[in-house]
Amino acid sequence: MIKNPLELYKHLDQSNCRRCLLPSCMAFSVAVIQGQKKISDCPLLSAEKINELSGGIVRKKSMSEEQDAYLAVLQEEIAQQDLKDIANRLDLPLKEKTVGVKCLGKHFWINTQGGMTSECHCNNWVHIPILHYLLQSKGSQPVGEWIDFPAIKDAGGKERFFAHRCEESMQQLVDEHTELFFEILDLFEAEEVLESEADKARILYPLPNVPFLINYWESEEAFPSKLNILFDSKVSENTNVESVYMIGRGMVEMFHQLIIRHSSGELF
Repeated sequence: MIKNPLELYKHLDQSNCRRCLLPSCMAFSVAVIQGQKKISDCPLLSAEKINELSGGIVRKKSMSEEQDAYLAVLQEEIAQQDLKDIANRLDLPLKEKTVGVKCLGKHFWINTQGGMTSECHCNNWVHIPILHYLLQSKGSQPVGEWIDFPAIKDAGGKERFFAHRCEESMQQLVDEHTELFFEILDLFEAEEVLESEADKARILYPLPNVPFLINYWESEEAFPSKLNILFDSKVSENTNVESVYMIGRGMVEMFHQLIIRHSSGELF
């Protein structure tokens, strides 16, 4: 069984001929394992070798495929629940056999099969955390005690990914578009925190009872800028660490796209 690019690379010509339209044989190996290329796309492999290798290649699922599979599991679980019971437990609105969940100031409606509709764009980084919230949230109210990502239950091993892909990426956006960034936050009903050690602080609600506190310090003389994202200490009673990470990455991408739209005159 060929489970990684290096194992496949050993079977290739390794001449980096680029006739597969990739820069190297290793790049081709990676593309095959990720499902972006077929082994038959290599012109230097014989038909016999292609047949020999094809049955043994274990293609790695993309992040999107893994999310789709997890989403399907959550939708099956939702289909076995009574939406009225969920709405009563979490104090959520019901409308035409759907339950409403507010995300960043906008309502998303979940039907009996776990499908989602909204006036906003629907994607996995919203859909999956909302379904998990409906299934697992205890409806605990925030208490105003703020913790960082490593303090969230089961966060072990994910801290550096959150720091790099969420906090650092968001900081880069704020550094380059400070005023615009906070204007965008206002579009999503961000609450300004006036008594804060940070230069700018906003609270966002990507899920009910799951606030994200974004703190930003501007650069000053020898001190570089800084951004962190904090969470209410009750966060683990209302969602899981995977949803927190997914929301964080999703918000960074959404803010980035909105900044691009603003530069082309499509925002405001």
